[in-house]
Amino acid sequence: MDKLFKAGKCQDIPLGEGRKYLIHGEEIGVFNLGIEIVAISNRCPHAGGPLSDGIVTGHEVICPLHGRKVNLKSGCVANEKEKVKVYEVVLKDGEIYLKC
Repeated sequence: MDKLFKAGKCQDIPLGEGRKYLIHGEEIGVFNLGIEIVAISNRCPHAGGPLSDGIVTGHEVICPLHGRKVNLKSGCVANEKEKVKVYEVVLKDGEIYLKC
């Protein structure tokens, strides 16, 4: 059964950026898209690039290592069969919780 884990505060992630959180040994990238906060596995499946350090464009993040585009809602990597895990986000009183 999935549990909620506190990641951080909404105010800690600027609009259009991501931050890395470590929950139970797993790196999770949490991104502020303005109208919502989304979360995916932080490692690009191609070469392990830190997605939270990438550039956010719309609903995608561009991996800082090799430019792969990852959809922040589906986890799908553009033009690839690869995918990263997507986490459910729950916001409560300005705090970000991830369902893991």
